[in-house]
Amino acid sequence: MPSLAEIWRALHGAWRLAFLDIRGLAGFDGSRSGGLRSFWAMILVLPLNAAILAIKELIPGGETGEPSNALIELFGPLVTWMVLIAVIYALVLWHGRVERFWIFVSTYNWIQVPLAMAILVSAGLFAGASGLVDANADPASVSAFAWSLAHVAIGIAITLELGVLAYEWYVAWVALDSGVPLPIIVVLLDFVMAVGLNHLSTALA
Repeated sequence: MPSLAEIWRALHGAWRLAFLDIRGLAGFDGSRSGGLRSFWAMILVLPLNAAILAIKELIPGGETGEPSNALIELFGPLVTWMVLIAVIYALVLWHGRVERFWIFVSTYNWIQVPLAMAILVSAGLFAGASGLVDANADPASVSAFAWSLAHVAIGIAITLELGVLAYEWYVAWVALDSGVPLPIIVVLLDFVMAVGLNHLSTALA
């Protein structure tokens, strides 16, 4: 289990990387033991995932998922998280960058905490916008101020979600130090698995 000091260093490193400060990479333990300890980040991410799920269910017009659906949405990201890391291990082995694997694992795991926070804020903004304005309502029946506020909230939420992808790409690029293709694969894998998980959750609803 990582110490509080190690958790703080990793999260501080993640914060610095968010501002494109490559020195933030020094906050992560790139050893095998440090990479394994970084999986404790899942404990921090799980309640954030639960909060995101709860907020999405509060969005007007949204349907409350069945118990199995909720379980998939809550724990599914943790499963795809492990799958992505396994796939990346095969790729770095093939690419000849296996020595960068554990620093990638450490950074990727710990940045999931601020990424989940950003997605939580985004979900809250979408929920707030939906609470202000019914998407199916006649625009003439809603005040211009409410429409403007809802559009600003949605704009910020979309920007946050795009920023999450850009940040994930940058961190993978810095950690793997292998050029552009591998970080792109990391982001694409994450995106494709998230879409697949969403379809599975819907199918079991």
